[in-house]
Amino acid sequence: MNNNRTTFLGLILVVLLIVAYKVMFMDANKVDTTNEENIAASARAEALLKQVENIDFDTSVVQDPKFQSLKSIEVPLMSLPVGKENPFSPKTSGSN
Repeated sequence: MNNNRTTFLGLILVVLLIVAYKVMFMDANKVDTTNEENIAASARAEALLKQVENIDFDTSVVQDPKFQSLKSIEVPLMSLPVGKENPFSPKTSGSN
């Protein structure tokens, strides 16, 4: 009875190894499909870049007096205290 069980488990192990091998190592057909997909994506990206190259911006807006009268509303950031050089070092007494 124990011998049959060992044989059965060995057979299951061999089947699992074969399935794992098939899954891990793709066949050449899938690699070719991926290359074709990459070529198609590259062609789409190239077409999009050619469309972007043809964009012409009207820079006369920058010379407009109304545009030049605009003021910046920047708010300076507050200066905050800097933490420890190594945040993971143990806390020492008397500092921070």
